Amino acid sequence: MNGGTMDVQQPLTGKVALVTGASRGLGRATALELAAAGAHVILTARSTRGHSTVPALPGTTVDDTADAIRAAGGQATPLQCDHTDPAQVEAVIRHVAQMHGRLDVLVNNAWGAHEGGAGAGSGAEVWDEPFDGLRNMLLAGAYSDYVTSLLVLKQVMGGQGDGLIVSTTWHTDEPPGWLPYEVSKAAKNRLVYALAHKLQGKGIAVVGVAPGWMRTELMRLHHAEQELAGQTETPHYAARGIVALARDPQVSRHSGRILDVGELADLYGITDLDGTQPHWYAERRRQSTAE
Repeated sequence: MNGGTMDVQQPLTGKVALVTGASRGLGRATALELAAAGAHVILTARSTRGHSTVPALPGTTVDDTADAIRAAGGQATPLQCDHTDPAQVEAVIRHVAQMHGRLDVLVNNAWGAHEGGAGAGSGAEVWDEPFDGLRNMLLAGAYSDYVTSLLVLKQVMGGQGDGLIVSTTWHTDEPPGWLPYEVSKAAKNRLVYALAHKLQGKGIAVVGVAPGWMRTELMRLHHAEQELAGQTETPHYAARGIVALARDPQVSRHSGRILDVGELADLYGITDLDGTQPHWYAERRRQSTAE
């Protein structure tokens, strides 16, 4: 679903999904695609109508995402939540438990660490990096995923005997890229592996999904279109990969792994909105190895 009508094939009908950070970017696309597949999607974000964390991007709140889902015939429940605050997360999960009694899919996508304006290479030397960069990324990344996953498991999913937890992330680069970003993503990736290990035998899979360079609203705000053309993908590419994982009755075979969106394309035959199957990460790794 991308502003149109619901797909007649809805393999996730009757399923309940929670997507964090669903106001824009990959979270928004994932919510749209899950709803198109028939799931009732609970959407969370800090940005609500009239109270956006990025005022320069109008129309990108959790309420706008919910409106887009409903306009296409889907089911959506928007809720404001800062996933770095356990009390707010607990309130959301309690709502899910009371209203639905189960949760089939959790997508940990909330992220707010770039809003301060600092970017890669903000220090002349590596020791000039601001100290709060890593703290903010860990808080809005691995810590947010940790809190949300454990509360979901404790209050809803742990007693079901099935379920899927997805964390959106990134492969750590070789050679390493921006220092705080690399460390924060490594923490998210290790959480996926460690949590999957702890949940062995409980029927709950934990998988990381790593998109390529996406043409999100924030990317378009800070980069010229000619810079993005030819080397980016839409957020719907990775979102469709997440839906494919949610549909897969044997998804547990991927538990503990970080899957690049290109790998998901090969596994499940997904395509981007234009019908292509970019493999940016694999190509980038080949180039770095050759160098």
